[in-house]
Amino acid sequence: MNNNLYIDDLNVLGRFGCRVTRGGYNDLLAFPAMKEPERNDWPEEDGIEVDLSDPKLQPREIAISFLSDSNSQASDLIAYLSDKGQHTFRVPSLGREWQLRLADHPVNRVYPSATSFTLKFVEDLPVRPTADVCDPDVWLPESRYKLDGKPIGRYGVYVYESRNALLRNPAAKVNLQRKIASIDGQIYDAEHLVFQPKEVTFKCFLKTIRKDAFWQCWDSFFADLIAPGERRLFVEEIGKSYPCYYKKMSNCKLLTLGEPMVMQFDLTLVFTSFRLFETDYFLATEDDMFIVTEDGLNFIDMK
Repeated sequence: MNNNLYIDDLNVLGRFGCRVTRGGYNDLLAFPAMKEPERNDWPEEDGIEVDLSDPKLQPREIAISFLSDSNSQASDLIAYLSDKGQHTFRVPSLGREWQLRLADHPVNRVYPSATSFTLKFVEDLPVRPTADVCDPDVWLPESRYKLDGKPIGRYGVYVYESRNALLRNPAAKVNLQRKIASIDGQIYDAEHLVFQPKEVTFKCFLKTIRKDAFWQCWDSFFADLIAPGERRLFVEEIGKSYPCYYKKMSNCKLLTLGEPMVMQFDLTLVFTSFRLFETDYFLATEDDMFIVTEDGLNFIDMK
């Protein structure tokens, strides 16, 4: 992919003698973070109440690392990017383009026969994806999570690490308390216990058979995540679903570009209300059919 970046239809390697280093395209694959929604935090209830009637995305910062044979070639590229604000970046092997502007030049290392440098760009108006029918067309392990009733494997997404953070109870909200200098300790309202919201970062893969399927799944997954209203994430391990909303995607890494196409990333969700409950045990047959009482209305509790 060294010869695979075009800026305003100019081949960056041919015109400026600069090539993108390994992993330099990863930030282009990241989805923008969501702007923080308005919220109410009621002291007597778990979590928070958020307004997700019209969620909006933040502008996106993208860092791209380059290598050139000389410092003058690097300077030529930077001078071109400084000539105007917006530029069209196109990567044919990825099959997409972006409107970016130069924002910073945070890294510059000049060697006797080469220069390595990193440029930071901003996508001021990120493109919102639209949900469509998608099919990763590859085998994935059975999903333990459902997003609004849909297994996330249908988007080509597989979560490979999340249990430690997900199954940790959130911190408790602080109730009314009084600290009096003339007595030991404090007077605390312990009549009720409610919990704060919590963030959970899921470590994921997005895997599809081809590039076109990758973008169909990518678009559909994030379009559904940022649709108006809260999402419901069902967690098979504890058999419950919890309200949440998308916060950000980070640490993108394109692992393979061929067949299949695989990307690794972190997905952060905010659970607006989360509480662990005691496990229920019901009597069942050997083929996993629940046994009900004679009136046919209730399961038989084994506790």
